Amino acid sequence: MSRDRAGTADGTPTARAYDAPKRQAAARETRRRIRSAATDLFLAQGYAATSMRAVALAAGVAEKTVYLQYATKTALLKEVVETAIVGDDDEVPVAARGWFTDALGEPDPQAKLRLIVDGTTTLHERTGPMFSVARGAAAVEPDVAQLWDAGKKGHRADMGRLATALGKARMIPRERDVEWATTVLYVLLGLETWDLVRVELDHDVDGYRTWLLTTLQRTFTCEAPEGLTRRRS
Repeated sequence: MSRDRAGTADGTPTARAYDAPKRQAAARETRRRIRSAATDLFLAQGYAATSMRAVALAAGVAEKTVYLQYATKTALLKEVVETAIVGDDDEVPVAARGWFTDALGEPDPQAKLRLIVDGTTTLHERTGPMFSVARGAAAVEPDVAQLWDAGKKGHRADMGRLATALGKARMIPRERDVEWATTVLYVLLGLETWDLVRVELDHDVDGYRTWLLTTLQRTFTCEAPEGLTRRRS
């Protein structure tokens, strides 16, 4: 008689089968602790100065455990950045998150821009500090530079989707096209622009939000399509 992989020869479940959820939860918690420790260290002393051993000590695990979870420091940084972007460790990209899909589908121009601004502001406020770390690391680490380039390509693709949605809502000026709108959104909604306004120019978060919304309203047509009643703010 063949042995069941999850039990004994007679099919009786083993303790391992019952322990699987606990093991998975423990592994996820270990990964979270490592990621949290790495985040604190990257922000405090930079990517280059942070060693995997230091991350292990801060997380309270063996250095070998860190390497079992993340083969390289670049892989660790990648997950730290991705988690900061989406706000959790679920494997759901930004473009599939509620605020982004809501913005794509919103028919009212003013409401659409407000969704874009609110979602972008929340995203950048959460990821801004780590953005500086990743940008600095990309300047000196080829592997991180590749991740950075991939991230920028992803950002452009997302802006292309938003631009297409603006086009369908007839919000792009008549003399312009989706490619033009993609470029505008890529610049205005980029983390570099957030950094300029929030860090270099020292505006508070409300100032950034107001500036972004006003700029988008002046750039794109915000009149509701005929037959559509505009929502009250």
